[in-house]
Formats: sequence, C-alpha cells, structure tokens
Amino acid sequence: MRRFVPALTVSALALCTLAACQKPAEPAQSAPAAQTDTGKAPARQPVAAAPNPLEPPERVLRNDAIGYDGFNGTTEAGTVSAKFGSDAPTIRGAWGGEMKDNNSQRPDAKCYLLYPVRGAITHQYGFLMGSDGLAGIDVYDPKALAPGGGHIGMSIDEINQAYAGKVKQVPNPSFEGAAFLQVAPPDGKDTQLTFETDALGNVTNWRIAKRAALEPNESCTR
Repeated sequence: MRRFVPALTVSALALCTLAACQKPAEPAQSAPAAQTDTGKAPARQPVAAAPNPLEPPERVLRNDAIGYDGFNGTTEAGTVSAKFGSDAPTIRGAWGGEMKDNNSQRPDAKCYLLYPVRGAITHQYGFLMGSDGLAGIDVYDPKALAPGGGHIGMSIDEINQAYAGKVKQVPNPSFEGAAFLQVAPPDGKDTQLTFETDALGNVTNWRIAKRAALEPNESCTR
C-alpha cells in the first residue's frame, strides 16, 4: 500500500532539494590593494650605535677654542678658560674631561705634554706645559680655526693670502721639505701662531705658544 504524502510535504522537499543543489554565493572580493612593491628590497635604516657606558661623553669644542690668550672650554665666544701660564689643575678644570700627562716619563725635561684621552681627540689637542705653566697648545683638529681663519689642509699660498705680509717661512729641520709658517702676532700679544706643513706644502697642524718659550719643533714628547 502506498503511503500518502501530503502535497505540502512534497513541495517542501522539492524546495529543500533545489536549495541543496545550488552553490552558496561567494562573498564579494575586496578591491586589490594599491601596488607598492617596486621590485627592490626595502632600504635598511641605519642603526645608531649604542653609547659605550665606559667611555666619557664626547667633548664638543668651539672651532675657535684656541686663541692668542689661551683655551676657551665654554660655548661663549671671547671667553678664556685657561690662559697661557695656567697650571695643570686649571687646564684640567677648563677641559672638563679626563686628561693624562707624560710628566713622570720626562723628569729632566723642560716641558711635558698634557692631553685628553677620549678616542681620536687624544691626538687632536696637546697642552704643552713648561716651568711657568701652559706654554703652548698644539692643534691637530681639522675643524679648528686658528685666529685669522687658518686651518689644517690649507696650502702655503693660502696661508700667505690669509695673513698677507705677516708670514715668515722657516724650514723644518726634522723633515726635509716641510716648513714652519710663523705669523706675526697682533700688537700687545706675547704669543706666536705657527703653522706646520708637510713636504707638499699643506698644513698638518698648528700651534699657539708663548714667544721664545718653545722651539717650533719641540713637541714635549721626546
């Protein structure tokens, strides 16, 4: 005997079967993102080196810190923190950072060297100490400017132009072809500005020292 199925049930089954055969609608795809790939690897950003906790902070100086009267360890123009003739404690205080000296290595010498100890700056400034205190300052810093604008890297001709009529050229007895360029000091000053050149005639360093206190080639190291 056939089983009676109500028409409503058949219709419902037909609708369910039809729905099952249809695939669900796929979700709408979002618009593609703007193309930013250039085909090149992204540039690496430089990473700053971490400060060394065992190293003192860098000593920043004015580029005119060395003058006819001495050393300016401040940020103000025209100030003299350590005048020529100052003793070692005064210079150490004016510098404001760690300094060493070779005094114990030269017990019978007429002078000794007092110098900073931080990195490359060790070789950029030298305070020459004589029997009467600070006798001279050697400068090897290429950023430093001597009174009148002279600096490391200038040629003999450029020094003569910067200090027109004031330069006396003297051969360096220690190095063949090298020279000392002595600049006449301003009126009232008892200190001498001297540029040292290499054999090619380019300034390698300069010094301001009390007149007649040191020979031009005296470094207080030998």
